[in-house]
Amino acid sequence: MSLPVLDLSKYMRGNAPEQAEFGRDLLKSLQAHGFVKLVNHEFDRNYIDELMDWVGDLERIFLNINLYLTKVNFLQSHRFFKLSPSTKASISHQKGVNPQRGYSGIGGENFKIFALDGTGEDYVDVKEHFDQGPRNDTSFPNQWPPETASNSLIGFRTFMESCFDTAFTLSQKLLSILETALKVAPGTLTSRCSRNHNELRLNHYPPTTIEEIRNGHVRRTGAHTDYGVLTLLFQDQNGGLEIQDRSVSAPEVKFMPVTADDPYELVVNVADTLQRWTNGIIPAGLHQVTIPDGRRHEAEGKLQERFSIAYFMKSNREESVGSLPEFVDEKRLAKYEDMSAIDYHKRKHAVLYA
Repeated sequence: MSLPVLDLSKYMRGNAPEQAEFGRDLLKSLQAHGFVKLVNHEFDRNYIDELMDWVGDLERIFLNINLYLTKVNFLQSHRFFKLSPSTKASISHQKGVNPQRGYSGIGGENFKIFALDGTGEDYVDVKEHFDQGPRNDTSFPNQWPPETASNSLIGFRTFMESCFDTAFTLSQKLLSILETALKVAPGTLTSRCSRNHNELRLNHYPPTTIEEIRNGHVRRTGAHTDYGVLTLLFQDQNGGLEIQDRSVSAPEVKFMPVTADDPYELVVNVADTLQRWTNGIIPAGLHQVTIPDGRRHEAEGKLQERFSIAYFMKSNREESVGSLPEFVDEKRLAKYEDMSAIDYHKRKHAVLYA
């Protein structure tokens, strides 16, 4: 089963019926899978190339119209993740319940505690990541690495803040489209995310082996749902992202791969807060990162490093993440209690960083 791919330009340039069709298709995919792919979005190709360049050294594989694989190597030096351990440690995120800011090393997150993959295995998440919040956030200030000619990071902060702003605009547009598709008043959802309390993350998955993953010792990322509203994801073409196969009935949990067919496509997924606001009408997307689909038949072998960039759209911190009245009636009673978004965030982090 493949994930639907939608062309956002058909909405941006379309007439009213075409926009309505796009909104219906967006809602349908998110309800069915918790995920959708977008092409022709707000990020142009040069921008995405530069964004990936800040993350690391990439090899991308493109599929041409004749269905032959052609490799295109981006021989760019590692930037952020090639910083020295001491430099990364100088901006380390301190484990706790607050939003993540700065660098987190391998094993920093503990998704096994949620036990959502049905295996019960005791594994370590083998990834490192850099997190930033909105600029001028005095409650949870960002931590930035030094920018010098020797570390090739000159311009890093300026570019990442620009990326953050572009992603905010796009995420608000998608949420506005969903408001229309859900037939609720404009601002029902978008006004609750207006203060841009969002987060941008650079992920690096170091090389590992198929044996370690098969033995249950490690995951690249364990099974989880995000706990914001929407997540926007760019990934390289090394593969490994899987989403829950919802055709399989609970309590069994199975996953299906999300292929990276186009390095410029954007993967969008539903997170917990949107599920809660819509009273379960749009369920959050359960996902993990593991052995790439093309290598699942192999018993052993090395997996090369993987990179991705995730933008977590989140609610304004003071907003409730309980079921909204627009999605509650006599036949569909409220499933989710009121609590502030920041309290919900901290409750999740208390488990994740236990």
